[in-house]
Amino acid sequence: MPGAETTSLNAYRRTVYENELEEPEYSFADDRSDGIEIHAFGRDFAPVGTDEGYVLLTNGMSDRRMTLPTSHRERGEKPRAELMWYVREPTPEIIVNLRWLAELPFMDATWFGFGHRVPMPTPPVEGCDFKTFLFLTPIIETDQRIAEALMVENDPVEILTVNLISEGTGPFSRYAGRRGLSADIRPEAKILPIAIAHAHKSWSYPSCCRDHFGRTSLRACRRGETT
Repeated sequence: MPGAETTSLNAYRRTVYENELEEPEYSFADDRSDGIEIHAFGRDFAPVGTDEGYVLLTNGMSDRRMTLPTSHRERGEKPRAELMWYVREPTPEIIVNLRWLAELPFMDATWFGFGHRVPMPTPPVEGCDFKTFLFLTPIIETDQRIAEALMVENDPVEILTVNLISEGTGPFSRYAGRRGLSADIRPEAKILPIAIAHAHKSWSYPSCCRDHFGRTSLRACRRGETT
């Protein structure tokens, strides 16, 4: 039965998630037969002090293969994915956006991979001026281990992190390759620090805004401050 198979896959993925992130504080179900569940795992993002937020993970996007061009499949691009988003709070607005992103490849018969962008006509998150979603892969070891462990029907599953970036982010192509994206990240690109961290293999606070001192800060998002 398709419903039983989906339930089994959801339970499997949740187990993989919990092995690294423990139990989610919240789970947001989708009652549709092909619906995508979203889990919110608490995390302290600050290397010093406290800066608490959540790691959101979709659970169900990888039930279906995305429509990859043959050339990309031959290069080893993964046909299945789940999305991860670092947020201050799992607000209804963020949950709706994340679920829509997870469904978009199947609505448009396309695929998401490292470096792909989804431009929006207006900012999708209140209090943040950025209007373009950029997909990267995790740079935190616990999150990388989730990607290494996930398999669905013998297909490896990509974990793609969701990042909001400004319109003037530079010459990123929607189908940019891994090496091309890293080469295009420059200081003047106005890229979010988490994306710069990915290229330089170092960690910075995940955030969609800056405080009035020009520092990246989840607290700035909470206050609704932007540059």
